[in-house]
Amino acid sequence: MKGYAPIVRPWLKAGLNALLLEDEARVLELRAVSHDAQCDSTEELKAGRTPQLSPRPAKMQAAPKAPCSLPQRTADTPPDAKRERRKEAAPEVQAVRTPARNKGMHSLLAAPGALPVDSWPASWRALKDRRPLPSRPLVLWTYGGLGEDLIGVPDEARRRVIVRMLTELRHPAGTHVFWPFSLKGEGLAEDASLFWSGVSFLDPRVVLLFGSDTRDALNMPKSLLPFCQDRVHGRLIIQLPRPQALAADESAFRQTQAFLARILSFCTRR
Repeated sequence: MKGYAPIVRPWLKAGLNALLLEDEARVLELRAVSHDAQCDSTEELKAGRTPQLSPRPAKMQAAPKAPCSLPQRTADTPPDAKRERRKEAAPEVQAVRTPARNKGMHSLLAAPGALPVDSWPASWRALKDRRPLPSRPLVLWTYGGLGEDLIGVPDEARRRVIVRMLTELRHPAGTHVFWPFSLKGEGLAEDASLFWSGVSFLDPRVVLLFGSDTRDALNMPKSLLPFCQDRVHGRLIIQLPRPQALAADESAFRQTQAFLARILSFCTRR
């Protein structure tokens, strides 16, 4: 009696009669074994004997695989040639040079027509050099008569009200700076240009304009009324009453002081 592989037996009982094998000889052998086994099993069952299984055949050795052929490497390209090819393939990018920045002249916030310090008239340069200016002021103040208060005979009423405002705001030293929009003996048109030149040089975040005369001298919109705000040349411009009006009216002073304390609250976190 010919034996058959035990692994095939369940498939044969299930009625399987075809297997996908790589070796055609093995297919024919399995078919012959299956046919002989079925016949032998039938005869033994008729004779009342239980069919016996043959010893398990030795495990078939897998055929050795042929080694994979690696693609032939081309001759190594010299590093210099590689760099040249990468240089040719890369898009040409022109170097962008950052323009030199004059001290105090901030291009993004510079007012049109602002002049460098070297081009200022002697009187304005003398005003700048009269005393040390804050290096990074946040708020610039200007009003009619400020030029006289700085380099002439100061008005006592204006001086008192401005000192009182600064004292009650309690901001750190160097937060505020004063810059006039006109000087005695200078033309208004030239003064306006030099005022914005000083603003660009000092670079504050906020400019306080006291009085409608200040607004008109700087060609600000007529709609800029007291306690109104606008953004001019990248800076916040705030219109306020004249210092003389604040000195004469306590309620107006209190209203202005409360407004400034709220709008300039960022100065306390400096």
